[in-house]
Amino acid sequence: MKVLKYITLLIFVFLFIACSEESPFEVAEEDLDEAEELAVQKYNDSKSSESSMSEREKCHRGTSSFSDDYCCANYGEQCHYYSSSSYYMGEADKCYYGTGDYSADYCCTYYGYQCAYVYSSSSYRSSSSSYKYSSSSAKNEATSAYTTKSKKMVFSLTYYKQKTSGWDNVFGSSYSDGDPMISFRIDFIASGGQVSTQNTGKLLSLSDKGSWSGEKSVTIDVPVATQNIKICPSVIDDDLTDSGNDVKTSGNCITKNNVGYLSDYADVVQNDNAAKHYDLEWKWYLY
Repeated sequence: MKVLKYITLLIFVFLFIACSEESPFEVAEEDLDEAEELAVQKYNDSKSSESSMSEREKCHRGTSSFSDDYCCANYGEQCHYYSSSSYYMGEADKCYYGTGDYSADYCCTYYGYQCAYVYSSSSYRSSSSSYKYSSSSAKNEATSAYTTKSKKMVFSLTYYKQKTSGWDNVFGSSYSDGDPMISFRIDFIASGGQVSTQNTGKLLSLSDKGSWSGEKSVTIDVPVATQNIKICPSVIDDDLTDSGNDVKTSGNCITKNNVGYLSDYADVVQNDNAAKHYDLEWKWYLY
């Protein structure tokens, strides 16, 4: 009787499975298919999200196909890669990658890096600042106070004004009776103290005119190992009514030290406004 009882039970189970719409195997297979579709969808969504992600974000997440070097140099991400080796870098490179011990103000002033972090009130960030960095200039690799390779100087006279009257030695003459011829002597001083001198030649010649502004430029070769540059203006009153020319030159010379730290194309603005007879301004940059 027991055997008959078990046989009847098995027949009932098989009949129940046969009469149902789906077998347990079919249900399990459908669950697997659904899980696979969900996984594929998540993968596609992830790839789509990554493809629309900016390269900066990829660098930040560590999923960029570019190197840590690229991410650090272009976006300031993954720079921890360099922190362990920063000891072997020059100070300019440390400022460039943001791993140096000096402040952003120092890095901006001496190397032209980290300027975005300097307060807007700083003269090194102001758009009217004498320290402007060309967007086209390459990374400055200078790590010494003197130039390590031959460079060019673009020198420009930008402003002149007569401050005293009577340059023509005529009674009742005005503050615009001068006939200035303006030129400059430039001393390139090496780290060892050697001096190489060049002259701009006559950049401006006026006749009975008391002021002028604009740009009169000349390009000059800068010797290797130049550390300091001294600019000495010359202003001569080329007076045709006198027996000779009058020297109005103040004798003031303006020096810029440690020019090896200057970024290419960074304007250095200078003046001789302390002169008795005139105001004079000029600018120059190296590249």
